[in-house]
Amino acid sequence: MSLNRTFVKPVKKIAYISGIFLCCIAIMLSIICLYLYYHPERIKSIMEGSLSAATGSSCTMESLSWSLRTGAIEAGGVVFETPGPQRAFSMALPFIRADLALGGPWGHRALILENIQINGISANFALHAILPEEKGASFAARMVQGLVGIFLFRDIVFQSGEILDGQMSASWEDQTIQVNQIHARAGADKPLFLSFALDVKNASRDMQLTAPNVNIFSANALDMNDLKFSGTLQAEDIQLQDAGLEIQRMGVQSKIVYSHARKNLLAENLEVDIKGLALLGKTGGRLPLMGVNLKAEGILSRYPVIDITNATLRVPQTKIHSGTRDILIKAVQFHIPDGRVDTEKRSIALPKVLFDTYDLKNILLAVGLKDGRINLTLQGEKTAILHVAAAYLLVPSDLDLSAADTIRIEAEGPDTGPWQVNAKLSITDLAFKNKAESLTGENISLTTRAEGVVDLHRSSMTFAAFFEAKTGEALYDRYYLNLVKNPIVASCKGTYQFPRQLLQLSEFKFDLTDILPLEIKGYLNQGGECDADFAVNVPQISLKPVFQLLLQEPYKTEMPLLAALETGGTVSAEFRIKEFENSRQVTGRIKWREGNLALPDRGASLKGIHLDLPVWYRTGSAQTPVDAHKGKLEVQSVTLPLLPEQSLSLLLDAGPNRISVDSPTVIHVPGGDLRLGPVEANNIFSPDITVQSRLAFEGLKLRPLLSGFMALPPRGTLTGMLDPVRYERNTVTSQGEIAAEVFGGKMIVSDLGASGVLTSTPVLKLNAHWDDLRLTEMTKDTGFGKIEGVLKGCINDFEIAYGQPQKFVLFLETVPKKGVPQTISIQAVDNIAQIGGGQSPFVGLAGAFASVFKKFTYEKIGIRASLENDMFTVNGTIREDGTEYLVKRRSFSGVNIVNQNPDNRISFKDMVKRILRITHKGEVVVE
Repeated sequence: MSLNRTFVKPVKKIAYISGIFLCCIAIMLSIICLYLYYHPERIKSIMEGSLSAATGSSCTMESLSWSLRTGAIEAGGVVFETPGPQRAFSMALPFIRADLALGGPWGHRALILENIQINGISANFALHAILPEEKGASFAARMVQGLVGIFLFRDIVFQSGEILDGQMSASWEDQTIQVNQIHARAGADKPLFLSFALDVKNASRDMQLTAPNVNIFSANALDMNDLKFSGTLQAEDIQLQDAGLEIQRMGVQSKIVYSHARKNLLAENLEVDIKGLALLGKTGGRLPLMGVNLKAEGILSRYPVIDITNATLRVPQTKIHSGTRDILIKAVQFHIPDGRVDTEKRSIALPKVLFDTYDLKNILLAVGLKDGRINLTLQGEKTAILHVAAAYLLVPSDLDLSAADTIRIEAEGPDTGPWQVNAKLSITDLAFKNKAESLTGENISLTTRAEGVVDLHRSSMTFAAFFEAKTGEALYDRYYLNLVKNPIVASCKGTYQFPRQLLQLSEFKFDLTDILPLEIKGYLNQGGECDADFAVNVPQISLKPVFQLLLQEPYKTEMPLLAALETGGTVSAEFRIKEFENSRQVTGRIKWREGNLALPDRGASLKGIHLDLPVWYRTGSAQTPVDAHKGKLEVQSVTLPLLPEQSLSLLLDAGPNRISVDSPTVIHVPGGDLRLGPVEANNIFSPDITVQSRLAFEGLKLRPLLSGFMALPPRGTLTGMLDPVRYERNTVTSQGEIAAEVFGGKMIVSDLGASGVLTSTPVLKLNAHWDDLRLTEMTKDTGFGKIEGVLKGCINDFEIAYGQPQKFVLFLETVPKKGVPQTISIQAVDNIAQIGGGQSPFVGLAGAFASVFKKFTYEKIGIRASLENDMFTVNGTIREDGTEYLVKRRSFSGVNIVNQNPDNRISFKDMVKRILRITHKGEVVVE
């Protein structure tokens, strides 16, 4: 019992002292209130001092009036300014009025503000001087705040009020923020409503953001002990313009919660809808407008940290300019499960960003910015990147593709650059086939690696890349490639300057292993006036593998000669490709050393080939005349059927789109020599190629020349001059004549030419005439039958196609000559009659009569024949008393061959059969 009494006595003393202390405070507060009530003029200075101490600024008031009876307070000319020359903060309230009241139970009372009216408020901030600091309230401030909460009020409740025509401005380094047309109002049954127009400018970025219609809705109670703000943000018709971005229209909506004690701002269910987003390039280019939608479950801002939760960015479609084509990308989406931005440390952490489009899938991004360095990683598997390439016409769109792919891109470096970039793309089990099945491939695996440095300050990029394909098979049209046997390996190094669109290749190597290597150096400038300069080099390689891949294997079935053609030697090439002022030029050389070509089964070969072939291709307007490029072709041994073995040496001159051999070339043939040339070819890289030359020979002996073609070639000589001989548009024409002194007379061939030279149906054309040919020499030792006499005649419009005549007009006629008999054997008469369409005239009595004579005299033989459209006609040229004669006898002796049907027509095939002695009903009458 004594212990309880001992414990109770101190408690009673403490309660008694506390009560006395609280009563004293209550009495003091009552005295202060009574004093201020009877001396209202003293409240102005007290309020100025209190507000100055509370805000850390200088506060002045032009006027202040208040009344405890009515609960109204009114002030005018209230100005807050921070001390010092910088004036980091200033605010002016020309007029403010409010009705005050207290409500609620003791200890939880609320200060009720009614009918607040603030007109023309203006404020200016220098944000770098007033950013919040992480420090707690002092003990005295916490004590005062607690006493005010117990004895006066804990909450401030807005019942009604309005702010009209307010404005605020803030500056931070080179950025300014202007808030105009501020309007706020609140009522007992309505939430707080705030609207304003926003204008943000950044001089260094040439950026301007305007938001003419920003609205904020809030609840109407504020907790004084833990000042909180909760509401909804809505903004419409926002516009943004800077050096790299343009937004024509944007809307923002979100729930926002602000806690002053925690210094954080939370945006929940954020949605940003952009209509008309355009990206602007440094060169003045402009990407087409696109729409963007951003949604986020939560964005929590607690200075200086911003946390992002479940944010999704969607772009329905966008276009990317690629040369002359636009690439349309649909359904672009970025999803950020979580992320953090620290504005003070200038750091960003987005460890997982899921990215995909309508075509491209399974892309994972990781973005990091820390200590001034950027780390970016992009990776994905089974992304369907080849299908995307086909959809965007980067590869043929009709390809049926299947493949597995893996991609990884890493970028790292200072946030201001330059950035080191590494990339790798691997494709396995690649199979493809186009609709025509002219392009196919299967089981192909390839790898591409690239690394480089991107420097945005210099607007340039350096790069090095490597490509290899070592497995699989591919077929294009006739061309087959086994990548296991002949892998493809390529690499390149260079730089690219973005504003000038200038690509510089310091090294590009391509190697179709064991077949064709290739090296390229130079630049391509696509900015302004396009120009380019590349050096292309093909090092010395064996000709045989290239020939087999490009010619022999693809075409040996339809060109059997290629299958048997043997090749040898080494080839190399070097070219200079230049493009300037809308013109293009390629110059260089192709070399063939220790070469040979042979067709053993045909007895043809070229051995010891040494070729230095100059090449000169040019487009565009005419240039200043320049010296020709010299070259040479030497062949140690040329062996061809019917020709003697000989060597060949040609000096070559090349100019723009032309090549020539300026000196005549002597070709040895049996019986003499041919002189060919000079030869000049123009437009050699165009379908309109033309070739012009000349051909001359004199006193060629016919018997050795024709001995390879005929069993008993005639004796005689051949002399001619064809100048010029011209090839143009698949046609060969010539001027000049070829004269043959043969059969005791002369035969002249002219207008020699051909059409469709490079087609499957070339047509040979010529005209010819002859005089004083001895029929005895022509028909001797032939199966046609002997004829004596002198023949003249001609053949015009003679055409040969498919190895046989298809058109001609033939005229044959004998002429009397002193000392030359005119006789015809029975066999010749019989053959002429059959050619004319009849049977042998020597049947029956005529045959018995003819058996007495071996030959007959004649006065004249005259035949006109023609062939056109496979119709052959034969007529006699001798007409007497309405009778047409093929052969006219002399007086009463001899034989007449009469054509009874001058309109007789027969197909040429049947004519050939007649010549082969296939009988046909004749209409020839022998008198």
